Amino acid sequence: MADFTEDLENWMGKLPAELKEIPIINLAIPGSHDTMSYGIKNKAPVAPDADPVVETLNKFIPCVVRRWAVTQRYTIQEQLKSGVRYFDLRICMKRPENKFYFVHGLFCEEITEPLEQLKDFLRTHPKEFVVLDCQHFYLFNPTDHCVLSAELNRVFDKKIYSRNVNQLKDCTLASATSMGKQILIVYRSDACVNDRFWLSQDWPTPWPNEINVKKLQQYLDESLAQRSADTGFVSQCVLTPSVRYIVPRFMSSLRTTCAKTVDKQLMDWIKLQTPGIFVGEDKPRTNVFLADFVDIADNQFCKVVIGLNKKILDKENNSTHSSPSKKSL
Repeated sequence: MADFTEDLENWMGKLPAELKEIPIINLAIPGSHDTMSYGIKNKAPVAPDADPVVETLNKFIPCVVRRWAVTQRYTIQEQLKSGVRYFDLRICMKRPENKFYFVHGLFCEEITEPLEQLKDFLRTHPKEFVVLDCQHFYLFNPTDHCVLSAELNRVFDKKIYSRNVNQLKDCTLASATSMGKQILIVYRSDACVNDRFWLSQDWPTPWPNEINVKKLQQYLDESLAQRSADTGFVSQCVLTPSVRYIVPRFMSSLRTTCAKTVDKQLMDWIKLQTPGIFVGEDKPRTNVFLADFVDIADNQFCKVVIGLNKKILDKENNSTHSSPSKKSL
């Protein structure tokens, strides 16, 4: 069997036909946490999602604040080429510019160029499919939601897999490709005015809010056990440091202190997970895995997650080839 991770840039298009018939909510998909934080530049202003004390810290040690705000080194093009297919976005309306910016503690870049880069990737990779998760919104009023919704529609247009005419269980790579659909947008706000976008309940993403890997793993197991069979699901494989945790470690960074710890200590847990369809009393299976710094150890995270999809084939092959004899009583 071919290695699913030989060509991360085109991994979905190169999956076996059997896996292209599996709903995407049942595939193992790598995702990037705070996708656009690579765009935080030196002297970036503090964003409204930051803890109030960050404003003070940023005046005196801005380089430290930036080291703990950035969660990805790879640009969106590099993430796409590394196999990431689920993108976690935090968006803020910045005034008086009246423009939308990505944020994570600090302001990242304005949204237009990264979204156009994503659109260009989809154009040149017609068999790939992504989930764009608009996770949080800051300083938005109802009009802002209308404007952002219209902008997302403009950029991705006919490539959007729409909620108003489809069901999640019908969204397979095969069906999406045949319809020319390549992107599913989750919009986590009740103010959303667009019925093409999917809702929070369609793709739960429970937040662990832990700084200890053992407690993180326990949370991931417990939340996955509650997963519904007819929705997507995100396992957030990330540690969340508080300001109190960061201050004594200010010479370090999120990458070295948290992300590398997760990569070392949680990878065995990820390898044990199994994607695939489950029904009734079956044990819930995994779907999206979210991580900081997906580039660590030569994209190990993406390779491991994508490789989990082999288990679906193995399970199908085992059930096909095994024919246990049943003795009549």
